[in-house]
Amino acid sequence: MAAVSVQFIQGLDEEISSISLRKRQNSSTKIFVLFFENLQALQKGRSFTNQIDKLWLRDEEGDIQVTPSGMRFTFVDDDQLSKAECSFEVDSEAAFERVMRFFNRYAEANGFEFQKK
Repeated sequence: MAAVSVQFIQGLDEEISSISLRKRQNSSTKIFVLFFENLQALQKGRSFTNQIDKLWLRDEEGDIQVTPSGMRFTFVDDDQLSKAECSFEVDSEAAFERVMRFFNRYAEANGFEFQKK
């Protein structure tokens, strides 16, 4: 089985701390919000030399490349990241099902479980 990974910079795996799924009102668009406590893409001088404008979700089915619709960073002080939030939208049912298969694999590989609120 291929490794399941999330990457902002190709070859550099990130660790998701939690995931939220939302639905845009009055449309079928679904919004995935990924939360990170630490981002490898911002460590060791990579900080803003690399733009975070793509996100790769990789699993045994292949790569899903998404463009974040929003990125938000919270810092403890001037340079220590406290948390990061990345959101992206999916507007087709086929794309939604594929992303959900990825996140089910990610959850299984990383000990997550889905909870409805």
